[in-house]
Amino acid sequence: MRNKSMRTILSIMSLMLMLGCMEEDPNSLDPSEIFIKYFGTTDTEGVVDLVQTSSDEFLLLGFTNNTTANDYDFYLIKTDSAGNGIWQQTYGYDDGVVGNAESQDVPTSIHLFNNDQNAMAIGTSDISDTLRIFMVNIDLSTGEAVDTFSYQFYDDRSATAIDDQGYKSTLGADVVFDEVNNQFIVLGSVETWSSDVYLTDPQSIFLMSLDASLDWHASDFEPTWIDITGLRLEDTGVKLVQDEGEYFYVATVTIPVGSGVGYGNRDVFISEFNPLSGTPGVNNYYGTSVPDVAASVIAYGNDLLITGTSGNEQNDQAFFLNVPKSLPKTVAGGFVIDVVEDMGIIAEGSQGKDLVRLSNGDITIAGQLNSYTAPGSDREFKENEIVLFRVDGFGNLDTDNFRVYGSEDNDQANAIILREDGALVIGATVDFGSTSMMSLLKTNSRGEFK
Repeated sequence: MRNKSMRTILSIMSLMLMLGCMEEDPNSLDPSEIFIKYFGTTDTEGVVDLVQTSSDEFLLLGFTNNTTANDYDFYLIKTDSAGNGIWQQTYGYDDGVVGNAESQDVPTSIHLFNNDQNAMAIGTSDISDTLRIFMVNIDLSTGEAVDTFSYQFYDDRSATAIDDQGYKSTLGADVVFDEVNNQFIVLGSVETWSSDVYLTDPQSIFLMSLDASLDWHASDFEPTWIDITGLRLEDTGVKLVQDEGEYFYVATVTIPVGSGVGYGNRDVFISEFNPLSGTPGVNNYYGTSVPDVAASVIAYGNDLLITGTSGNEQNDQAFFLNVPKSLPKTVAGGFVIDVVEDMGIIAEGSQGKDLVRLSNGDITIAGQLNSYTAPGSDREFKENEIVLFRVDGFGNLDTDNFRVYGSEDNDQANAIILREDGALVIGATVDFGSTSMMSLLKTNSRGEFK
């Protein structure tokens, strides 16, 4: 593990100056309600996740290459309720082998447990294209790592050819703590064939359970159970859902032959599963005739609410999907949200990265507006911008609640939280040309920056 002191840049800017595009409206804005903070160095940082603790503090998870070897490490920042930094730490995998290449450690999510006294961060460690799940148990009072754990799946299944047996690259996507059964459930993907459907998958969805009462470093330690699922080609676990005793995962899959939306495209795959065995329950996939890649999911009542991106790099469009937990073959809510056409703006598309459900039932989606040109006489080209927009439960865009923020370079909202008072807190990556930084932004109670 490599814990390094880092120079933190904290900036609180007035809205007239912030990122060059937010303006203060004295009729709607109480400056004491909002903040914009930046964290990072002169190197490269980016945000991947954001959580709020029961004591009203924020954990901003990202990555940094501000390391001795210029490789990437997990980067975690804890702030108070006003966004002021309390501590920051970096965490990296070390295989202990002298002469090996440095690991590139990129996180994907973080989850609280132990009454918010600890957090588990998960991601993937890459050493010379050999991938393994990397997890860090963090003491939230100090930021110190209580423990780290790395895992690669060893494929010695009877149906695996002898020449193909051995350790397989394994990627970490998400983790939740099952308090009832005292276990961590881990979602990711593994570069091997799936157990049930096809025998030729180059990458499958990987799900496993780790008993929290055991020593994960013991020589005889094994996951309690493992499930490997895939449809065809590259299938990737994205997010776990733990809600009222029910467990689901969301994945991106390459749809099978015979699908009505065309073989070879990617779709959103949702599966229920048994937390005691990993055995899949009801499942289904949803999509359009173009690639559809999920980014985030939340549960509300009997529904799963999902956002992500449809299309390709030349024509991305954010999507919203409202799926009943019964996972029917067809759904009424969603899919693609054409914010460029509906808003009449100049841009090359949008991406959905995270979402929250508001008290009135509307959904706020945070993400990126691609290649945006600002309105006005100067028509300034803004590259990619932070975007926040609302839809109703059927995915219809609310054109009165559409906000674009950012610098003149590549910016993106990566995570969003809804506070009890109605304020939104956004974790974003902001690019200043020579460096990118992690940013924490809070709106007022009406969700406004202006």
